[in-house]
Amino acid sequence: MNALIDAQRLTQQLAPTALTPHAISCSGGLTVTVLPYGARVQSIKLHGQELTLSQADPQFYLTDSAALGASVGRYANRIANAAYRDSSGATWPLSASQPPHCLHGGAQGFAQRVWTVLEHSADSLLLELISPSGDQGFPGTLRVQQRLQVVDTVDSQGRAGGELQLSFTATTDAETVINLTNHCYFNLAPQQTVEALAAHQLELMAEQYLAVDTSGIPLPDAVRSVSGHAFDFRSPKAVGPLCRQSTDLPHGLDHCFVNRFVARPAKDTVPLQARLSFGSGKAQRTLELRSSQPGVQVYVSTYLGAPFAPYQGICLEAQNFPDAPNRPDFPSAVLRPGELYQQQIFYRFS
Repeated sequence: MNALIDAQRLTQQLAPTALTPHAISCSGGLTVTVLPYGARVQSIKLHGQELTLSQADPQFYLTDSAALGASVGRYANRIANAAYRDSSGATWPLSASQPPHCLHGGAQGFAQRVWTVLEHSADSLLLELISPSGDQGFPGTLRVQQRLQVVDTVDSQGRAGGELQLSFTATTDAETVINLTNHCYFNLAPQQTVEALAAHQLELMAEQYLAVDTSGIPLPDAVRSVSGHAFDFRSPKAVGPLCRQSTDLPHGLDHCFVNRFVARPAKDTVPLQARLSFGSGKAQRTLELRSSQPGVQVYVSTYLGAPFAPYQGICLEAQNFPDAPNRPDFPSAVLRPGELYQQQIFYRFS
């Protein structure tokens, strides 16, 4: 079935409002457009310039396989062999969306669901999704809410900008696992070309990363130092050299960078984790990522397809570690009845 026919079929199955763009903005010049389908950030513009890979026609997203701008879950990233064991020892087989592994919550994960709009104001949008027990194999009925809000900011040079704040909460009626993130593909250049992305400067506040096998699953001794490695972005450097595939990087740069294992003081619950910039002087565009999550998956869009090209955008996915449900040495991804999942991801643009 071709993409046009498939999109038409999906449109007929969805609620009329599923593809209705919802815009939020602030006086600092930041405008964000969100679609209920997949809770997707369709567009991010600062002073009129697009900063994420975007398509104007909402129907494009019905057949998008790259999760452009989507809210991904129930578990972002990979779970090895599409299964995990819970605290009682029961095994839960999952949707093997990237065989043999479960990627981004399964073949029909949160990126393929219509979220309900609960509130919409000039600068804020509140969305909800209820994932039933057994959804893509995961146990427990999960109720997720996501608030997207834009706020004014001023950079160190006194220039007006804005911050997109994503705040996730979730509850469950049975033990389950959860890992939610946003999947925007950023390109801060006026002309969002592959060459422009290669010239972006990336800085990561991470001293460690997770080494993975050829399918993206963390190795037994996964936690490695970035010191002396091409993954040392503690000082800003060009993205370009890692926009390639090699024996050591079969998927290019698609790795989780470790920010912390232990909780920080309450005053620092949303620490700076990454900085991306393009250009210089008054023409420079900068993105700062702050998050309460323990890791950031950095992906240079190796497999991005038409109408875009590989290495045209970079994802900075603040999240828990891949395969954490199978790794007791990683931060826990378990959510139990009576507990509240809370995570924040802030994108500041200037």
